[in-house]
Amino acid sequence: MHLLKWKSCITAITLTAISLTASKSALAISLYSVTDLGSLTGEAYSYATGINDSGEVAINSLSRSFLYSNGSLQEISPLPGDNQLAVSSINNLGQVVGNSANSNNFTTNNPFLYSNGITQPLPIQNAIPYAINDRTQIVGGAGELGAFLYSNGAVTSIGSLDSVAYSLNNLGQIVGVLNSSTAFLYENGQTTNLGTLPNYAYSAAFDINDSGQVVGNSGLTGIDDGRAFLYSSSTGLQDLGRLRPTDLFSFAGGINNLGQVVGFSGTNYNFFAPDGNGLRAFLYSDNTLYDLNDLIAPGSDAGFTLTAAYAINNNGQIAGRGAVNGELRAFLLTPVSSVSVPEPTSSVSILSFGVVVTLFAALKRKLYSSSAAIQQRS
Repeated sequence: MHLLKWKSCITAITLTAISLTASKSALAISLYSVTDLGSLTGEAYSYATGINDSGEVAINSLSRSFLYSNGSLQEISPLPGDNQLAVSSINNLGQVVGNSANSNNFTTNNPFLYSNGITQPLPIQNAIPYAINDRTQIVGGAGELGAFLYSNGAVTSIGSLDSVAYSLNNLGQIVGVLNSSTAFLYENGQTTNLGTLPNYAYSAAFDINDSGQVVGNSGLTGIDDGRAFLYSSSTGLQDLGRLRPTDLFSFAGGINNLGQVVGFSGTNYNFFAPDGNGLRAFLYSDNTLYDLNDLIAPGSDAGFTLTAAYAINNNGQIAGRGAVNGELRAFLLTPVSSVSVPEPTSSVSILSFGVVVTLFAALKRKLYSSSAAIQQRS
């Protein structure tokens, strides 16, 4: 369930590094079929932002959004007076959250809840909802509140003005970025700073499962030089590495209740590149990082290069975006078989913890961010 965002910072660090390389044995892993989720007529591209356990997918296109359900696309209407929108998350009730805007006025984000075919405004001013759980609790970021929780008709601020909540689970645990600098976990009125990977200055958490496992990204300035992480209360932040030694960054955006993680790794900072060069979607499962392009069942790739995975449900279905025929398109992966495949060699860096001093500026980049999320669809 859902979605992503970065910062700029100035850092001073000391570190030493020891690299360990381990080759692992064969493992039974699923192969997947690829479903092209297409795009609305007249739209330049599409990308998936969330998936529920029924395989329903929330999808954005250039200026419109829709719900994929039972093999068909259903367009979601903006709020009255607006002419475009972006969706960010979907729950198991088929409810979708996002924000709409008017192309002539990008100063205001109007948050909404889409339920039973109706787009309803949320009582939060200039806000972006990023996630919704099965209790219809909603979290996000708002200009006058910072990170917020919407529950039972009431809105609660859970962080400073420069904090954002990106996800929550069905227990009401919330994760995001605190003070534009570090990942946090909020539970029962208490906020826990999750810290950063060793010798890094920034972190943000983007998803949490019902076991309290958290995924996100930690780096010097954000995704540009960051690494995907998996957090649990027993292990702390675990570096998931990058797919290839030449990759400049990796990002984890989704986790299911089995502890499977999806994201992307690469060298291309144009995350919406239609040619697919320099980006690869990954699956982290059983302590191994896989290129999802290597796990497609023969004859079922639909011509895709899978560039980014954003969400994975509890049945192992994965939603994201990929390049096909020179276009960026939303995809749905569905497990079709389980086979024994050799695990790739993994390289793990262990860094001694040094002194980190940081000065953080405002939010630098977001995949789904205020009006910029709508404007950047080009």
